[in-house]
Order: sequence, then C-alpha cells, then structure tokens
Amino acid sequence: MRVSRLGVCFSLIYLVPAIACVALALSSDDSKGRFVFLQLPIGQQLRALHLVGLNESLHGLSWATLYLLLCLPVVVMLYCIGWGLGLLLKRMS
Repeated sequence: MRVSRLGVCFSLIYLVPAIACVALALSSDDSKGRFVFLQLPIGQQLRALHLVGLNESLHGLSWATLYLLLCLPVVVMLYCIGWGLGLLLKRMS
C-alpha cells in the first residue's frame, strides 16, 4: 500500500501550524499567551462540540488528551481527503 503524497501534504498543512502553536505555548512564560496558543489549533473543533452540546464531556481533560481526541481525527480526515483527491486526479489524467 502506497502512502498518498497529497494526503500527507494536506495533513501537514494542519500539523505544522499546530506543532508551532504548541511549541510557542510551551516556550511562553505568559499564562494568557500559553492558553491562546494551545487553543488555536483546536478552536474550531471545540466550537463544533459546543454547538452540538458535547463540550461538558471535555471538562477535566488535559490539553494533551484534548489534542489526541480532537487533532487526530482531523489529521486522518485531511489525509483521506487528500488520498481521495489524488485518486480522482489520477483517474482524470
């Protein structure tokens, strides 16, 4: 099974800024700045969970657990989208 280059590129478009935000948060001495940088990569997922009413189930979880629960599905979804687009482009050419 081959790895989809387009899928990896789509995933990296999300992962690189997310890793940069976590690195900036961990290197910051400002607690407000740390909170903002840790929240940036998962903000949209948190908003979607709030709209559905599932944000109460996330209380008490560490930020590392939240990242695993929220970022991993996004990375997998982006990879699958890139994989599907790669197949589509391959068939069209």
